[in-house]
Formats: sequence, structure tokens, C-alpha cells
Amino acid sequence: MRRRNTPFDELVTLVVRESEKKIDRIDGQLQAVIGLLKDLKTNPPSGNPQATRHTPASCDPSPGNYTTPSTYAVIEGDSSLAAHCAFANDFVQQAAGAEPLPSSSALDVQETLEALSRVVDALKLPTITDEMVYPHARPVQRPNIGGRELPPFQNALTVIRLAKAQRLAGSGWIYEFILVRDFSEICLNVYFSDDYSETDVIIVNAGLHSLFSDYSNHVPVEEKDTYLEYAHLCRENLETALANLPLQLPASSDYIVALLFGAWHAIELSKPSLSWTLCSKASELCHTLGYHRATSMQTDAPDEIQFKNFLFWSLYFIEKCLSLRLGRPSTIADWDITISRPSTADNHQQPVLAYFALWIESARCQGNIYELLYSADSMNQPCDVRKTRVDLLVSDLANLQKATQETNEKWIETAKKNSGEDLMDFFYISDDVQRLSLLTLIYRAVPRESGSSTTFSPSCLDAARATLARHQDCMTVVNKSGGTYLSTYVHWTLLFSPFIPFIVLFCHIIEARDQTDLDRLGNFVASIQPATDISDAAAKLHRLFQVLHSVALRYLELHASTPDDGQAEGSGEIDRYLAALGLPSPAGQVLQRGFVQSMGSDFSQGVLDMAGMSSGDGQGFINPMMRVGNGANLEHWLYNNQAMWALMEKPDFLPQRPS
Repeated sequence: MRRRNTPFDELVTLVVRESEKKIDRIDGQLQAVIGLLKDLKTNPPSGNPQATRHTPASCDPSPGNYTTPSTYAVIEGDSSLAAHCAFANDFVQQAAGAEPLPSSSALDVQETLEALSRVVDALKLPTITDEMVYPHARPVQRPNIGGRELPPFQNALTVIRLAKAQRLAGSGWIYEFILVRDFSEICLNVYFSDDYSETDVIIVNAGLHSLFSDYSNHVPVEEKDTYLEYAHLCRENLETALANLPLQLPASSDYIVALLFGAWHAIELSKPSLSWTLCSKASELCHTLGYHRATSMQTDAPDEIQFKNFLFWSLYFIEKCLSLRLGRPSTIADWDITISRPSTADNHQQPVLAYFALWIESARCQGNIYELLYSADSMNQPCDVRKTRVDLLVSDLANLQKATQETNEKWIETAKKNSGEDLMDFFYISDDVQRLSLLTLIYRAVPRESGSSTTFSPSCLDAARATLARHQDCMTVVNKSGGTYLSTYVHWTLLFSPFIPFIVLFCHIIEARDQTDLDRLGNFVASIQPATDISDAAAKLHRLFQVLHSVALRYLELHASTPDDGQAEGSGEIDRYLAALGLPSPAGQVLQRGFVQSMGSDFSQGVLDMAGMSSGDGQGFINPMMRVGNGANLEHWLYNNQAMWALMEKPDFLPQRPS
């Protein structure tokens, strides 16, 4: 009787078909699968798949794999001693070739030049082994993570196949990674072999966590909890492995991949500082290996060049966005990159990679917004310079919008066919929300016109209102999907980059007493209320905007009920609260102490703390950054907006949700 093929046979066939160049490596894995199949013939599995307890002889690679650096060459720039020595070597070689030497001396000169070339070559290529070790350090074995449970292999195979066929999609990096590297082979290694690395553990669990989480939205209700349990299991494995990574990592593409998966995961958790830490390490490894320089890949095969470029630009995307989100200078200098940036004009074979080029362009714009408008140096630029920079960045965003429309015309139908109409509509509209939010941030940097009665330019206010309107369009798609995309929207649009349109309109309400804008804020707060059940970060976001809306509402109510010529006891105190929010109380406004009391202690003390002001009756100390300029100075305003986000991230800003 012919034996029925199992999922394990199918995966082996898939790996062999897709990776014929790696036959030698796969051979060992085939033996493991064959052995497993023999066991299955003797002891067939039960009908209900259970999570696999994976406890190899050594759950993690030997300590040497962690402490011994790789032998990759350190890529040094043109200012290094090695670069100048290389120039000197070329110079003397050319000089020797230009002038004929006596035959008696030619041999000696040639030997000397060859010796020089060898020395220069050695200097040009210091290895990580030489550079990244402490010569007197004693090897110490790192703690073993221990055995890991893995989801049933058959279920893992199902979601991998769907992702490769682009019939499953989401915000995870796995959907791009799976198109350029054989994820199924790495899974095979972790499931059926003891010869795997900690990077394999991170990659497999990060990928499967995303796939199972997304797939849980497409299965019958009775199966949803099962796949969410698989995702949670992978998340525990992933976070345990990431938490045990050492400070010094070998410079290799595997570790860059693992760090990028970790950075993506940290964004899903709304932990931008953690993501920045992982990105910074990945950036260090990329620079060490020269992934940003075309000259470092001159001898590489085309597929290897493609993979290195993919890793670098994936890092570029998340790092540049975090630079703006956190207000930190980027570790990647655009002027130091010599590899080609992905473009929508490239000959893409998959819609995912075409849209990937758009994300890179958006990240470039975000990095430039911080560098040109919000960095410390940019704050000191003359008004005409800042206006020129604003015009340049507005033009960049307009070009991005045009490129997005062109990409949609070419790929949207294919993408909808593969991944679903609702998902692609969601991606398109949420990207539009982010673009409009960035446009608001750019216009916010326009210097205030002399004699202007308002802090914000008409263009800034229009962009902020357009953002909130487009947000409502996006929420329509989110609600149509039953809330499937709400988590992605909150974490990757509202929290991933500075969402300031709400703050801009809030300040404008305080300044201009605009009831229409107040209604916009109220609608926004109501629309994201369902997000409070997604995560603590989402709940805190809702709480922050809810409190700001309450402040604006109460402000207008109390102003309307207070005579213009009255003198309220609490006017001085409310001025301090408005200053803490980045906007002084308009001249002549008098508010009652009830405004302060009605806001509650969590907000009132919080805004004072973030501004460095005392809550006592005496004179408060104002943070030095708030002394710069006058009124709603940009630096003052930016500082306090960042402080509000920091306040939101404090554990005591909102009680933790029950687990």
C-alpha cells in the first residue's frame, strides 16, 4: 500500500525545488526529516495537533557561536588610514610601471612592490576577529534559554504557503523577507535539526508570530483562539531570545535579520525606544559590513547583492521613521550611501516590493523632516532658510503622493486579487493619513509671520483638518473589516510617527476658540475608543487625546461663561497649564479655578511635570528649553509635544489592562 505523503514530505519537496543551489546543506536536513517520518510510521500522531516540545541535545548553539566573532572584513571609509595607504600603493605601482628600470633592479623592485601590496591588502581588510575581541577575556558560557515549544508543524506549513502565494498579508516584515530568502528552509532547520543558531530561533518565531496572528483573522471563529495561542507561543519564544542577545554580536547578515525582526516586533508593541536600540545595533553591523557601499559588493553574486540591499533598506525605513518619532539624529547618513535606493521605476516582479519602494521614500522624507526642520541645528537657521526647506519637503511629499498613485495604477488590482480589497484599501488610506500628518508637521515649522494673530499658518491648519478627515475614511475601512486592521493602524500610523494634527487643532482651539475644530477632535476621540482593548499603548493614546479634548471643551465652556472684564482667582494658575502644553494663555483671557479642578490630578500634574514646573503655590521652575524664543516658539512647542508622548508612555499614566 502506497504511503500517503505527509506535510513533512511536501516541505522537503518545496525546499529542494526552490533551493537546488543548497543541496549539500539540505542533505543533512533531509536525513532529519526521514528519521522523523520513520518515527511517524511507527508511532502515528493523534488526530488533534498539539504544540511541539522542541528540546534538542543543545537547545542553543555552543558558546563559541556567541563569543567568537565572524571573519567578515571591516569596511572602512575613504578617510581611513587603509584608504590612504591603498592610494599610495596604487600611486607607486603606476610610477614604477611608467619608468623602465634596469634589468638588475627590476626583480628587487617587483618583489618590494608585491610586499607592499600584501601589506596594504591586509590593512584594508581587518577582520571582525581582529577588531571585535578583547585579547585577555576568558570565554564564559551564556545562559541556556532552555527547551521551546513550537506550534504544530502542519499549521506552520499552512501559513507559510499562504504567505508565499501572497494570499495572506499584514504589516509584519515577514511578507517582504519571505520573497528574498527561503523562510521555509530556516523553519525546517529549527523544527527538525539540532544544528541551528539563535538567529534562526528569532527569525522563525518572529515570522510565525506575524503569520499566525494575521491568519487568525481569516479562520472560523472556533479556530481563532487556537491560532492566537500559536502566535502567543511564538511571541514568548521571540522575546525570550531577543532579551538574551549580548551587547557584542557577530557581524553577519543573520544577526541583522534577527535584529530587524526584533525592531519590527517592538513597533508592534509600541516600544519605539526598544526598536531604536535594535535598529542602532543593526545599523552598526550594516556599516561594519559595508552594506551601504556599492564597492563592498563588487564580487558578490546578484542574488546576494539583492539580499544585502534589501536588508539595508529595510533598516533604513524603520530607522529614519524612528529618528523623527523620537527626535534623534539618524545613524544612517544619506550622503554616505552609494548603493541605489529602491524606486517605483524599478522592474518589480511583485507588488509587495513595489510598495516597499514607496515606504523607503516616505522614510527618507521623515528623516529629512527631522534633520532640516526639527534638529538642534535647524532650529537656529534664519527664517528664509527654514521657509526654503519647508518648500523642499512639501515638494518631496507631493512627489511621494504622485509615485503612490502611479504605483497603485500599476499594481493595485493584482494586490487586491492576492491580498483582498479591504486590506489594500486600508494600506492606501492609512498611508495617506500618515502623509497628511507629515505635511502638518512640515507646515508647523513655517516661521510665524510678523503681525499674525494665530500661531499656526493656514496651510498647517488645513493639513491638520485634512488628516483628521482622512482618518475617518480609514476608520470606515477598519470598521468594515470588523476591526481586523485597527491594531495595525494604531501602532503603525498613529504611534509610529508623530501624529500632531490633533495637537495642532487643540492649540488652535485654545487660541481661536474654534467650535468646529472642537467637534473634529471629539469625533476623532470617539473613533479610536475601540482601540483601548488592543494594547496598553493604544489605551494610553486614547486617554491622552480624550484628556486634551476635555481640556479644550472645558476651556471654551468656561470662557463663554466668564465676563470679559472679570477677574478670576485661578487665572494665573491656568496660564501655567497652558504654558505646559506649549501655548500661553491669550492676553485678556480670564478663567476660573474650576477649569483646573475639573481636569483631574493625573493630567494637571502631568503637564506640569513634563514642563519642569512645580505644582506648589510658589514660583515654578521652567525647563530651560522653554525659555527659548517667545510665545509658542517652535522648539518650546516641539519639546512639550515630545514630553506629552513621554507622559503617555509612563506606566502610571493609565492603569494596566487586566491580562
